[in-house]
Amino acid sequence: MQFVYEAMRPDGSMVRDLLDAAGQAAAADTLREKGLLVVRLDEQAGSGPAAARAAGLFQSRKVLTRDMILFTRQMKMLLESGSPLVPALEATETQTEKPVLRGLIRRLRERVEEGASLSAALESEPKHFDPVFRSMIAAGEATATLPDVFGRLCTLAQSRQQTQRLVLSALLYPCVLLAMMTGVMAILLFFVIPRFRVLFTSLDRPLPASTQFLFQLSLWLQHGWPYVVGTLILAIVAGVLLVRTPSVRAGVDQTLVQVPILGRLIARLIFARVVRVWAAMLRCHVPLLEAIRQSKGAVRNAAFLRLIENVEEAVSTGGRMAQALAATRLADPIIVSAIRTGEENGRLAEAVDFVSSWIDEDNATAVNQLTRLAEPLLLAVMGVLVGAVAMSLFLPLFDMATAA
Repeated sequence: MQFVYEAMRPDGSMVRDLLDAAGQAAAADTLREKGLLVVRLDEQAGSGPAAARAAGLFQSRKVLTRDMILFTRQMKMLLESGSPLVPALEATETQTEKPVLRGLIRRLRERVEEGASLSAALESEPKHFDPVFRSMIAAGEATATLPDVFGRLCTLAQSRQQTQRLVLSALLYPCVLLAMMTGVMAILLFFVIPRFRVLFTSLDRPLPASTQFLFQLSLWLQHGWPYVVGTLILAIVAGVLLVRTPSVRAGVDQTLVQVPILGRLIARLIFARVVRVWAAMLRCHVPLLEAIRQSKGAVRNAAFLRLIENVEEAVSTGGRMAQALAATRLADPIIVSAIRTGEENGRLAEAVDFVSSWIDEDNATAVNQLTRLAEPLLLAVMGVLVGAVAMSLFLPLFDMATAA
């Protein structure tokens, strides 16, 4: 059963939250054991099995990137100000408005209060905290640098969010143009061209081949559009299921990073994510081999997973990262040179950190340039298509005018 309670802490502050317990008496005993003075304790409406299943589904929702940014930023501020870990978690829990994140922080706080370390508490929430997050927290606890670790985790989440926004903003305008082009062609094929077909059929005049093709295409789409839509849906579903197979996924990933122009940008965006994780973990004193191994959770592309495995194998056998990176085309030579210099000078963390910042800046410039290139190309394609349709419709009119 689930209860809604309102209680007073020993310092006089009030707390209002949810509590799972076998009954109202058990809930009151649990709150008193926590040192809380119960002010109100009511059973939550609809706390039966159906509600429990709904609550389970609700709690399983993934915490968004912006929620993680807020959590890590608050923890960094509180820990830097001298607050112990449990009060910091408690304050963050109180200040959090989203139920999913508040419940997550509450579960972490309760486990820490029971004597577990924060990294061990994070291990019980694998859906919300990836291996990179957990490894960095464990390193921060071992080196007593948790405030700095939370700061770097916040920076890492902000960089991820910035990259997502950069890609989405770059895709927004081309997607709008594609939607407009599709809408214009649909209006022409379903509404404009049929009227011209009726006109030209009544005149009983010979038509150019392009005009006849447009009329046949329009007529076929008017009667067969359900089959077209159904085929597209089946093709998309089949493609998604096919891509999920490991062999096909590996081939698609390899082809994706080899596409001219666009493939290089995709590869650099993925590589920037990997290097960013390496930089954050090395700066938090995570061992190099552990940082390389845990960075596998940051990517899904099969080509980069093989790259990380090659780097891990090279480092585990006493080799250098730069050697493994140089053996692939996924890393630019200048990046390999910078990492090699950092390894030789014993400043690998600084070198990887610098490389990650440089790649992020270069990727932002490349995405903007590609967006500026795609816009006029899409406009040109739209103009060519609409112009071809217009010419096919007006050519018979010109022939009739000339004959008259």
